[in-house]
Amino acid sequence: MANSRLNALYVLKILYDYSDEEHILSNSDIAKKIEKIYGQSLDRRTISSAINDLQDFGIYISTYLDNRSGYYLETRELEESEARLLIDAVFSLSYISEAQSKDIIKKLLETQSIYKRSMSRYINKIERSSEMKSTNKEVFLNVEVINEAIDKARKIKFTYLEYGLDKKLHPRREKPYIVSPHEMLAMNNKYYLAASAEGHEDVVLFRMDFIDGVEILDEVKEKISDYEIDRLIKKATYAFIGEAERIVMRCDKGILGYVIEEFGLDINIRDESEKYFIADFRAPSNGIEYWALQFLPYVEVLEPKELRENIIDSIKANLYKDF
Repeated sequence: MANSRLNALYVLKILYDYSDEEHILSNSDIAKKIEKIYGQSLDRRTISSAINDLQDFGIYISTYLDNRSGYYLETRELEESEARLLIDAVFSLSYISEAQSKDIIKKLLETQSIYKRSMSRYINKIERSSEMKSTNKEVFLNVEVINEAIDKARKIKFTYLEYGLDKKLHPRREKPYIVSPHEMLAMNNKYYLAASAEGHEDVVLFRMDFIDGVEILDEVKEKISDYEIDRLIKKATYAFIGEAERIVMRCDKGILGYVIEEFGLDINIRDESEKYFIADFRAPSNGIEYWALQFLPYVEVLEPKELRENIIDSIKANLYKDF
């Protein structure tokens, strides 16, 4: 006989692994699986009592009264659609390595019944995305260490990497970076650390997948309010942050959706002609320069003057200038 204190756990585990709307278990099915997997013998009354206890505890289990067939687990930590959505997000995030992606996907699939846990449907997708994945396997360790440093209000030291012509990551410089870590955030499918670099007042962003060998120092980190961090990050464009200034652009109406997605709904938009509209908002100018060059045939920056001139200089200096 099974230990009575474990009966409910045996039943719950069987329902968790082997039941869903398409796979409903009878009392006999549950008993057979418990005996086969755990070597314990539970009778019909014991199983029914365990299910009642689980329901009283707040676990939603569909019963004969509901479906006229048997038992299945009605709710899980993640619905199937939620698990699939998160799996797709893992594929799109380049800072998660191929091995770590597989591990996370496996954990997400384990929130579902065994009939929905097959990794085979994702293997080709993982292999296709592997060339875009980071080769830095310390990202998750870095997250843990940096979180600890933020909680303890301590500075950190690390080596910052960049790609070489051999397509491998190498230290950007010999001297390690010493910074005050403030916040980690996802932006443009990348993961960044917002920090104040030693000797500089500005908050800068460091790619988390380019950070290596993080160490927590004894030095107390610089204090910046959450409001100030949010203010700087809110208007960031292409991971460029800084003091926001007024930006005025003439844009082709064909890219209206891109403008709203990038700069939000709080921008001012006015119709100028049949083809163009004017966008008026506030953002760091260095990020706008990079963004505007991506949409060169469709965007003309009007203000500020210095930003407009920088873009003109970039256009004059482009590699296609002799054509």
